[in-house]
Amino acid sequence: MAVTHSVAARNAACDAVTNLIGASGNLKFRLSGTVGSPGTAVATLPLSATAFGASSSGTATANAITSDTNATGNASAVATATLETSGGTVVIHCAVAASSSDINMTNGLTVAAGDTVTCSSLTYTALSA
Repeated sequence: MAVTHSVAARNAACDAVTNLIGASGNLKFRLSGTVGSPGTAVATLPLSATAFGASSSGTATANAITSDTNATGNASAVATATLETSGGTVVIHCAVAASSSDINMTNGLTVAAGDTVTCSSLTYTALSA
């Protein structure tokens, strides 16, 4: 039998994770890495003063995400991303690809120096039903 959680438990878990990011965290696109060793960042997108709204059915949606209009860039493809506090503590680490990934990049995976990187929408879902 699979473990299931009530909607209230999923919302509490989701809100707990997104609250760790804080009011003004960052979404960083990276070449590789892990939670403990996140790797080289090629673009940093600041989250708004209210990074995520309250969760619904275990999913929270990010509020405004500011574009990085002068990315650090690199010749290698982006493979991971982190959501972290404004102080740089990684809270969430995930995969990035062109499709069927945690985060999908639609204009290619390579970010060059000076590129503008945007994120049109972002959700975080905690615990399956």
